This record gives sequence, C-alpha cells and structure tokens, in this order.
Amino acid sequence: MSLALNHAKEITKEEAMAFLKSHNRFLLVGHEHPDGDDVGSICALHNVLLSMGKEADMVLPDPVPQVYRLIKTTELVHTFIPEGRDYDALVFTDLGNLERGGNFDFPDVDSLCIDHHRSNERYTDYLYLQYKYAATAEMLAEMFFDENIRMDKDTCNALYMAIGTDSGFFKFSCTSPHTLLMASRLVAMGADPSYISNRLDEKTEEAMKCYQLVAGTVHSYDNGKIVIAYMGKEAMDLDGENSDAYASIPRCINGCEIAALFKYKGDRETRISLRSKDYANVGELAAEFGGGGHWKASGCTIHDSFEGAEPLFVKAAEKYL
Repeated sequence: MSLALNHAKEITKEEAMAFLKSHNRFLLVGHEHPDGDDVGSICALHNVLLSMGKEADMVLPDPVPQVYRLIKTTELVHTFIPEGRDYDALVFTDLGNLERGGNFDFPDVDSLCIDHHRSNERYTDYLYLQYKYAATAEMLAEMFFDENIRMDKDTCNALYMAIGTDSGFFKFSCTSPHTLLMASRLVAMGADPSYISNRLDEKTEEAMKCYQLVAGTVHSYDNGKIVIAYMGKEAMDLDGENSDAYASIPRCINGCEIAALFKYKGDRETRISLRSKDYANVGELAAEFGGGGHWKASGCTIHDSFEGAEPLFVKAAEKYL
C-alpha cells in the first residue's frame, strides 16, 4: 500500500463493495473544512460497515460544523487517529486531494477512495469515481441499495443531507433523475426531509451578524459577472466553521456568473470559495491557484491579503467568462 499521486486503479461500484466486504477494521477519512456531503458520507459509511459486522473509526482534520451535527453519528467523529487501533483498510470519502485529508500518520494498509470530484488526484490503491453524480453520498446510497442493505434513520438522514447540500437541495445543475431517485428511496427508507431542512435552516444570532458583515462587502467586476464578498476576521470569528455557506451571498446577485467568497485565514493567507451559475468552470479557475473542485463549486488559497489576492483572482477569473 502507498498513498501517492496518480497510481490508483479505478474500479467499479461492485469492486468497491467487494473491497469493503473483504476488510474488517476500517479507518474512514474525510477532508478539512468538512461540508454536508463529506460529513453525511463518512457517517453513513461508518454505520453501514458496523451493520456488516465490521469495525470502523472516523477521522476529520477539522471538527464537524455545528450545522451538520443533526446527524447523531457525528458524535463519534475524531479529529485524531485513535491510538492502539489495528486497521486493515483506509477509505477516503469525498476527498479529491490528499493534502485536504490532514497531516495524519496514516497506517500502511490497503486504501480506497470513494469520490465524485473529476479532479481527483488518484492517490489511493483503488478509486471508485463517479464525477457526474451530485454527491459522494449519491454513490454510497446506490451501492447500499444495490446490496439491499437496510439502513437506520440516522444513516438515511446522513445520506439525504449529504445529497441535498451538495445539490443545493436539488436546485443545482448537477441534480439528475438519479439524484432525485436516491433521495426518494432514502425518504422511503426513513430519511426525514422536514427534520433535516429545519435543522439546517436554523441560524444563531452570531450567524445573522456574520451574514450582515459579509453582505455589506459585496462588490463586482466585469459588468457584474464576477461578484466578490469578504469574510474578514470578525466574520470568521463569528461563524467561520460554516464559512462555505456564505458563498451563496455573492452567488445570488443578479447577473453573477462567478461568485467568490474571500475568507480570512491570516494576514498573508486568503481562502476562496468559488461558485458559478451557468457556464464558468471554477474548478479549473481554482486549479490555477493550486486548488480544485467541481465545474460549479470549488476552492483555493492565495497566499496574500484580500487586497493583494483580489487583482490576481479577478485577472484569472476573467478568462472564464
């Protein structure tokens, strides 16, 4: 086993399930700044493995954001690899770039990545990739349904939440008939859309103050096609763990094609969450700065202040209009 770029053997859904069946003690790994798809996917996979008689631990580089803790299984997620555990398999979920998996000392065991990012760096022994799917959870739901695996309510909620958040609750262009079918089958098995939506829609007073701060920074270029908003230090202190959600503020501006949320990380480090409306490939745009992601949702880091990063970003972004 080795974790190295561009050496994974791409496998089918059936082969991915065979990998899960043929191992017994799993370390499940997600990505930094976990989103709904990553949280829901890792929790659902954990629960299904346990139902199969396996052992599994979950590790994320950052804590689960409060908004996603509606999934009860999140209580079991670690931000460190538990000591004294003997694993025989690593499974990475929703993680296209190994660097985003955290600075962990991973065990030297067989590895599998289950992912829907077209830009996946193929760093594991085996890769099950479906880049046309809206979410990694859509892949997992299909795998579990094909195996006739009965899932409890929390597992169904985890997968539904994951599919919903990555598809904009079925508003984004990545939503397909298959996306809706998986969501429908999860509801039929026990997922509770009302509970999930109500919990995700809840906002703290800090979050509302943060929204005001971010909304007050909106500005645009190229006749409104590039819209930028800032999430400065004060805003990050208020609700930084849910920072990606604020990318919807510049995206919703009329005429916007490329939306960018500049997030304060340090005086010389700006993280950028990118979204596009119709045609701009923000995955390729992010890659120009060492980041990546999907055609319409991605992220990157520029090692400069907001003021220094913005002209560099705008010059690059204009090529995608």
